[in-house]
Amino acid sequence: MRNAIGSSLILAAVGLALWFGALRPIDDLFNGWRFDNVRSEASKGLVIVEIDSRSLSRAETWPWERERYAEAIDRLLGAGATLVAIDVDFSAASDAESDAALAGMISRYPGQVTLGSFRQMDSYGAGESRVVQNLPIPMLMRDALIASVNVPVDEDGEVRRYGYRSSMGQRASLAANLAGVTREGEFAIDFGIDRRTLPHLSFDDVLNDRFDPRSVEGRVILIGATALELGDEFATPVGLLPGVVIHGLAYESIVAGRTLMTLHPGAILILCLGLGLLLLPRRDGRRLRDLMVRHVIVGGGIVAIPLVLQQATPVSIDIAALLGTQVLFGVWAARSELMRRGREIVAEREAGLRRLALHHAETQLPNRRALIEWIEAGPQTGQVVFAVGIERYAEMRGVVGYNVTNLVMRELAARLSSLGEPAQVAHISSSVLAFARTDLSPDAFDALLNRLRRLETNFQIEGHSVDVFLRTGIATADAVGTSPTELVERATRALDRAGGAVDRVCVYDEATFASADNNLALMTEMIDALGRNEISLHYQPKMQTADGQVTSVEALCRWHHPIRGFVPPDLFIPIAEQTGQIRALTEWSILRAIQDQIRLRASGHDVTIALNISGRLLADDAFKDKVIQFASAVDADLCLEITETAVIDNPDKARSAIAAFRAVGLKISIDDYGSGLSSLAYLKLLNADELKIDRSLVTELADSQRDRLIMKSTIDLAHSLGMSVVAEGVETEAIVACLSLLGCDVIQGYWLSRPLPLVALATFLDEHAATSLDTPLRQAS
Repeated sequence: MRNAIGSSLILAAVGLALWFGALRPIDDLFNGWRFDNVRSEASKGLVIVEIDSRSLSRAETWPWERERYAEAIDRLLGAGATLVAIDVDFSAASDAESDAALAGMISRYPGQVTLGSFRQMDSYGAGESRVVQNLPIPMLMRDALIASVNVPVDEDGEVRRYGYRSSMGQRASLAANLAGVTREGEFAIDFGIDRRTLPHLSFDDVLNDRFDPRSVEGRVILIGATALELGDEFATPVGLLPGVVIHGLAYESIVAGRTLMTLHPGAILILCLGLGLLLLPRRDGRRLRDLMVRHVIVGGGIVAIPLVLQQATPVSIDIAALLGTQVLFGVWAARSELMRRGREIVAEREAGLRRLALHHAETQLPNRRALIEWIEAGPQTGQVVFAVGIERYAEMRGVVGYNVTNLVMRELAARLSSLGEPAQVAHISSSVLAFARTDLSPDAFDALLNRLRRLETNFQIEGHSVDVFLRTGIATADAVGTSPTELVERATRALDRAGGAVDRVCVYDEATFASADNNLALMTEMIDALGRNEISLHYQPKMQTADGQVTSVEALCRWHHPIRGFVPPDLFIPIAEQTGQIRALTEWSILRAIQDQIRLRASGHDVTIALNISGRLLADDAFKDKVIQFASAVDADLCLEITETAVIDNPDKARSAIAAFRAVGLKISIDDYGSGLSSLAYLKLLNADELKIDRSLVTELADSQRDRLIMKSTIDLAHSLGMSVVAEGVETEAIVACLSLLGCDVIQGYWLSRPLPLVALATFLDEHAATSLDTPLRQAS
């Protein structure tokens, strides 16, 4: 369908160009070139007697007295010429004696003299005008032949064609008269006949008997003006030619059988159609080099074949339309091939990025995100996730090294794959592999669990004998509503407890794991804790790598329960999100951060405070209005950290909220970038000030060249999008040096400082400002 539309548009464009004559200059160029290369000599049956500049200067007057023409006729016919044609206007009377002398000479040779008739407009004024035929005066016509001497001129002022008869059809044309043919129609003049081979005599030489009679004996004579002064010149495909030469070439075309036939525009369009079918872009594509060679060959054929054809036969083909068709189809085909290659490159890059996103960097096994996608593609119920972890993994890696450890993980994955057709085994964290099964019957579940317990755990890798100890966490999705992420998370939570089980296997149980002592009760206590100041904000500093200055901090909630003691944020914040209490906690955090920022400014510290915003709140218009109200009331310098996944459910709402936050001066940070399948589409969608790299891409940066490459490309991408880059989880001097060299703007982690309460933060800022002035980080690194 697309090919049909494209071909139709190209042919329509070529047809319109033909119709309006836009291709005529190109055809003239190639026709002139063909005439120059398909040369033939004149037949010598016609001699042109030129009224040239020398003849005019000798006569010293113009128009000439008609006795001159009478004397020339007598000398030429007396020398044996068979016919004398004069391309001069005799439609007006001269003096009686001159007219009589010419008439008498014509009567002396009846039927051997041809005089010209002229067709012209009787007026070019504003009124009505008509075409009239100017004939010689009656006394000259009695014994003379009459032929039309008009040179047919195309609309663009160029002579290409010639008729056998005048346009009124009354008289033979001069060339037809000389050739003795009586036909209808017209033809293209063969300008390839070398005009220099037409025999020429000067009128002055004829008049003064300075010519060889043998040069005119048995030949037809054509007398006409060639002097520039007389202005009888016309544009032709081979340049300006006098009218008498054009008549001579038309005569030679007739007698040599070289009256050229040209193709009707409709026939040319049919040829263009056939050429288009030959040059249609191929679905399978072509290499650009092959495409170019193909079109060069076709273009050469378009130019060469008409040349050979015109040399062999009297057929002249205009090729501009064919060349235009070939060029347009060539452009189309090249564009199609470039677009196809572009799509292939994009697909290859996307596949490469997807592979990077869905595979563990070191072992090349599918990662957590890949496992989650596989679970999402399966049935909604009956999914079982098995998480298999290696105990004392760090110690093993320290003994045998990273390479052997990675090979152990790959070999363990292969053994797990052989247990019962798990679709894929994923490497979901440094020491944990996981796989999922569907619709396991109780017997099948027990059988698989027994095979897991008996799994061979000795590995022979590169000369090393490595024994590992495994533990297994299992989670089952018994009802619709358990997300794949939650299912994997439950399996890993069960894995954490499996180390304390006798057989090192733990199955996740909702009642046991979630009764962490009743989620709803915990949320009630959390709301009360906000009023009793049991929940506080601690701030973890973030340092600029360029100058070592701390200009921002991240606010983190800390809850010290009077009975439970320290309640981890990983416990109460997810529950707050699930129970809808996250909004109250977040609004409290923003108000407290604004108050703390005012206190810090009073002590001389102007720092940006970053706060995490739950994805559930981005679609909450009331929350958005409340935040804007808070920020507008004071000159708050806040940065809202938002994860990419926060916009997946409702991207339009999220984008609108982000735009509103930015409008009141709040900064936006994309949090946890790299923790899952980071999407370039969402990176483009979120108009953010900052990109925060997840600790999973930071922790092994000093030891992994692959991680460094990923980090470098991510930093460059963020900078090109106008965002600064923050790396979290920075814990060693080596990682600090790597991040600084890779161009990371800001670092955050235990290397710099743990989260601090407000008073301790103020002290830290004072001490850090005093020690960092003379040793910018990038210089020190």
